[in-house]
Order: sequence, then C-alpha cells, then structure tokens
Amino acid sequence: MTQRPLTQWLLLFSLAMIWGSSFALTSIVLRELSPASVVFLRNLFACCLLFPLALVLRRSLPKGTRLWLFILAMALIGNALPFMLISWGQQRIDSALAGILMAVMPLVTIILAHFFIPDEPLNRPKLIGFFIGFLGIFVLIGPSALSAFQLSGEAFWAQLAVLLAAICYGMNGIITRRKPKSDSWSTAASVLMISAVMLWPLAAFTSGFSHQLELQGLPGFTNLTDFSQKTWIAITLLGFICTGIGTVIYMTLIHSAGPSFVSLINYLIPIWAMILGVTFMNEVLSWSHWLALALILSGIGISQGRSFRSVVKQDP
Repeated sequence: MTQRPLTQWLLLFSLAMIWGSSFALTSIVLRELSPASVVFLRNLFACCLLFPLALVLRRSLPKGTRLWLFILAMALIGNALPFMLISWGQQRIDSALAGILMAVMPLVTIILAHFFIPDEPLNRPKLIGFFIGFLGIFVLIGPSALSAFQLSGEAFWAQLAVLLAAICYGMNGIITRRKPKSDSWSTAASVLMISAVMLWPLAAFTSGFSHQLELQGLPGFTNLTDFSQKTWIAITLLGFICTGIGTVIYMTLIHSAGPSFVSLINYLIPIWAMILGVTFMNEVLSWSHWLALALILSGIGISQGRSFRSVVKQDP
C-alpha cells in the first residue's frame, strides 16, 4: 500500500540523517582500515544483521531467476562499481570537486525515470528544482572547487570516474523500482551479501594497512584484535545502521515514492552534515552556508511542490 506523503518525507529525512552521519564514522574507521575494507565490512555486517531480522520477522526470501538478476544488478551498479569508481577517482581529485560531480545524480535519475518509470514524467518543476538545488550544492562546497577541474590527463579520467559513479547511483534507483515485487528486508540483505562478495578481493588485497597479517588464510586483513574499541563501535554502527537499516529505508522509499523523490537525498545529506558541524564541532555558518541552505530547500520545494501540498491537505 502506498505510504502517506508525510511518512515518505519523514523516511527521506531519516535516511539523510543516517547516511549523512556515516561520514564521521567512516573517518574514524579509516585510521585503521583501507577504504575497500571499510565498505566490505559495512556490507558484511549489514547482511549479518538483516538476514536474521528477516527470519525473525518472517519475511520471505527472494525467489525467482528474474528477481535475483535484479539483485545482482543492484549489488554491482548500486554498490560495488560506484564504490570502486569513487575510491579511484577521489585519490586523484579534490573531495569538493567530487561532491559537485556527485550532485548530478538527481538529474540522471529524473531523466532515466522519464523513460523507464511510467508515473514519473519529466516536467519543468523537476528541472528547475534540480538546477536550483545543484546551485545550492555548488555554493555550499564553494566555487573554488571548479578551479581543480581539468580536461586532460589522469585528473580528467578521475573526474569521469566520479561522474560515472553518480550515473550508477541514478541507474540503481531505476533498477530498484523496476525489480519484481519483493520484501525490502530480505532483498536488502541479499544485495549487501552479494556486494560484500564482490568487494572482498579488492578489500583483501588492497594496500594501505598498517601491517599485513593473515586472518583465517585470507591475506590483506589486519588482526581483528588490533582494532581499537572506537573502530569496532564505528564499523558496527556503519554496518548495522548506516548500511543495513539505511538500505531497507532506501528500498522502501523507492517502492513507495519513486527514484526521483529519493534522489533528493543528495541535497539533504550536505544539510545534515552542516547541522552536525555546527552542533558538535562548533562550526560557524557563513552567509554562503545560509544561501546554500535556502537554495537547496527552494529546489526541493519547487520540484516537490505537489507533494508538499498533499501533506498540508491530508487529514490529521
């Protein structure tokens, strides 16, 4: 049954807070693990949580070749491939420029949705909302980020890799919406399990560890007992909450509200990161932050004006 619009907005803001909080947790874990290992463990911990929960909740496991092909595509295009592209790209370009390139994801989503999702046609409010929201991200990150943009050399291919990752995320929203009907809990668990399997070789043989030991015959992982308590807490929260529960909310929203609506998450996450910075890191907001906030919220309001009106009109 389709969720009430207010519920969809609450889920979207909840997802923005969950995914937005993952940056601080990731920065903690990266002190002792490589990026590939962080994502591998996030996926592994998440599926270890979701599969038992799906059994306890008596959710049906995915069945049918067609559904499993969709799950495989979601694991590859929505998780493993964009991670590898972003990891490679961000080693060669500034994170600010990467953030601007990733902000094209909503545009990719609304264009693809126009052709592949019958009830999500492309219209003027969506386009205007996207460009205003994108301008907000541009102001928030800073125009100086574009000074690093290059049209040749290794940096160009790194920029292209990050852009392709944004396209992958846009495609994943369409794939998730088009998949055969299935339970969000067990489907999310299956996607994350396959993603973990795909990422294991990269995690196991990547460089960047403080020292190389063998764990149960798998080269590339440090001894688990060497991890600090803070790292264990951070990777557990990343896996269980940010990846596991976050993926379930994402799939639920894609099914009920559509990929175009969910793509607004790219604009809400920077706002939440800004709130966390002010609240816990004593950061001071400048005029550019307030302008960016106004632009992003205006873009969302314009693109989703009808949804806002439906929230106001619904019965208490």
